[in-house]
Amino acid sequence: MDFLKDNKEQPYFRDVTKLTTGSYYEMVKIHNPNEFDVMLLLPTPRLELTELHGFSGFFYQLAVVRAPRTPLGAFLLPDGRGISATRILQDTRSLVKTFLRTYRALCPSGRWLMDRKRASCPAVTLTLHSPEAAEPISLDIVPTLEVSAAQSWPGATRGGLCVQDWLGKKARRHFISQALYFVPKQPPGRQRGEDTKECWRISFSHIEKEIFKNHGSSKTCCESYAKSCCRKKALRLLKCLIEGLKQRHPRELARLCSYHGKTVFLHTLSRHGDDALWAPRRLPSCFLLLLDSFIAHVQRAELPHFFISASNMFAPAAFPRRSLLFLQGALLEQRQSGVPLFQVSSPSRLLPVDPPGPSAAPSCPPVRSSGLHFPSLPWGLGALALLTTLLFAAALVLH
Repeated sequence: MDFLKDNKEQPYFRDVTKLTTGSYYEMVKIHNPNEFDVMLLLPTPRLELTELHGFSGFFYQLAVVRAPRTPLGAFLLPDGRGISATRILQDTRSLVKTFLRTYRALCPSGRWLMDRKRASCPAVTLTLHSPEAAEPISLDIVPTLEVSAAQSWPGATRGGLCVQDWLGKKARRHFISQALYFVPKQPPGRQRGEDTKECWRISFSHIEKEIFKNHGSSKTCCESYAKSCCRKKALRLLKCLIEGLKQRHPRELARLCSYHGKTVFLHTLSRHGDDALWAPRRLPSCFLLLLDSFIAHVQRAELPHFFISASNMFAPAAFPRRSLLFLQGALLEQRQSGVPLFQVSSPSRLLPVDPPGPSAAPSCPPVRSSGLHFPSLPWGLGALALLTTLLFAAALVLH
């Protein structure tokens, strides 16, 4: 941040502030932290937002209402009003490259490298490579236009963010009074017109982070151990299930991602917001509530985006029908079989029991585990087996 505030190449970036986002900062990460997201918030004057039709209210052209007397003017399009998304992203990459030439990682053997630019990706991705680390660490730096909170949210958002029966009407008013964030991202697909080359995608990462921080129907939820809940633990279990299915079926479930689970989670909380329903002892039943909700959305082929309800995340264009049917079968199999993905693998053979005798007891050979590929457990073993399975999985997730 000090480098950006003192840089001489691009004055517009001197007023930048940062916002950390993503599952690690929302405390719903299911693995060791190795991916981090940082939004570089760039201030803007009052803007005119023009929605691009055909994209459910996610993509916009942004233009200044009047010519700015700030360094933002260097990023205007030839018409003198539109803000160039490609130029903002290009200059961000240039500044990061300059920074990397002078920066040294904290670990002596580590080295930060910039990843290649990916199509329609709003981030500049850095990867820390170090022989001392078990796996690389990546950092996504996303330049973000921060539109004043004095401007109203776009009309496409009016039907979303249904938290009235969970967090309350006051909380919803607070959320929609926050600033708007836009990242330089083009719509998916190859059939894009000229108007999409310099467009911006609306982002709700800051609202999601605040919801996860204050997630209870009461303000004191999770302030102490006695007032804790199992919401985030249940979501972690659902994310583990999604990842396990993707590992087993990478081709069939290529479109499935953790954000589908996160969206199901938010919709479920909006319908079942009472803190008492999410008591820690209810973790197994709460996980099954999320799983049943996920299955219901898949069966209806309908998963509205939590903030833009007109956008169906399971529409054929976003999630092919064949993949959705495959996902439905996989989820039903897990539900009816007691979630075998979470069950502990058994030893390949039983150890012989030797009769007592004067001889020394033989040493037992080590038991090998098969990792994520767990064998099935008949559903007829009942709730006790499922409870044990889910609690064991939760312990692994939270370790």
